[in-house]
Amino acid sequence: MPSPEQHALLSASSAHRWLNCPGSARLAEQFPNRTSPYAEAGRVAHAIAELKARKYFLEPMSARTYNAQLKKLRDSPHFDKSMDENTDTYLEVLKETALSFEKAPFVALETRVDFSDSVPEGFGTADCIMIGSGTIVIIDYKNGAGVPVEAEDNSQMKLYALGALQVYAPIYGDTIQRAVLKIVQPNAGGTKTWETTVQALKLWAFNTVKPIARIAYDGKGGFSAGDWCGFCPAKAQCSARARQMLEMEPMVGAKPQRSSAPEGPGKNAPALLSDAEVGDILRRAQTLAAWVEDLKEYALSAALAGREITGFKVVEGRGSREWNNQDAAFQALQQRGVAEELLWERKPCSVAGLEKALGKKVFSEAAEGLVVKKPGKPALVPASDKRPPYNAAAIAFGGK
Repeated sequence: MPSPEQHALLSASSAHRWLNCPGSARLAEQFPNRTSPYAEAGRVAHAIAELKARKYFLEPMSARTYNAQLKKLRDSPHFDKSMDENTDTYLEVLKETALSFEKAPFVALETRVDFSDSVPEGFGTADCIMIGSGTIVIIDYKNGAGVPVEAEDNSQMKLYALGALQVYAPIYGDTIQRAVLKIVQPNAGGTKTWETTVQALKLWAFNTVKPIARIAYDGKGGFSAGDWCGFCPAKAQCSARARQMLEMEPMVGAKPQRSSAPEGPGKNAPALLSDAEVGDILRRAQTLAAWVEDLKEYALSAALAGREITGFKVVEGRGSREWNNQDAAFQALQQRGVAEELLWERKPCSVAGLEKALGKKVFSEAAEGLVVKKPGKPALVPASDKRPPYNAAAIAFGGK
């Protein structure tokens, strides 16, 4: 399995953040690099994806060699069976993309790309690059399920494309005019594609990236809070984010939008919130709730490290009980008159649980005709959500 990727100060993966908040680049240096089970799982999945792609495109290997390498990756404690099918999906996207070229394209995998002509010391690693017929395609595999990543106008992918163009300029010169960016995220939305021109990428790099990157690298940039704060290591302690949260206009004392509800006698404001006000409060409350959770996580770690968080303390949470030796305990319990059937629970496996255990492909074959899909409960989400609006009438009549 590859070692953890080295990241530049102004990395492509954090470009959305430092392009919008230049000061965060140097501020983030104060925080130690931390990993997580999700990041480690991503590394394993990427390694499997690379192995499958390398075998198909670049390095024909014997079944024995391939299976030995795959087994080593599957032995990782972070491996999940779904990674097999997800990386198969990734490989299928690569195959389909390669076939879309008039002739077999040039293919490079896990390639270090250099975009230092726009970003000081800027580099990154592109999962897959394909070049041919005047087109460059950048494909990135995302293993995560929590946050869907869009390909459209994606700063990370655009920097990868610029870096790849710089790396392969000695070979292709100015013959590449079209850029296609693809994100393969099987756990959150599937495959997304966005197309642009090389000229547009270069204009973006010159007019937007280059000046902001210089400011960020020199540590002279200001701070600005927004949706890019999510993966910033300073998100809990950042004063700019705190100001944004605390300066959100409170509803009490604010001039509300006019409600259709009648005003009470002597009142200057409607008795009820309008639908517009409810939507505005929900939007702001979600942002505030995420910030509060970040603060709580930081405060707990700080308090455990011996620092004082004014007004708070750490206490021991509710404990749990478990058998010190289950086999020995169950044997002793039976000797003491407890019936064996009381010691074991038998419950049916859920559809999702069995699919995870078997894998999607095996499950779909084994369970064909045995599963019905019930409509999900209505859920309130931001208007920017990609899913179509809920249609109660269509669902009632078996539609979608």
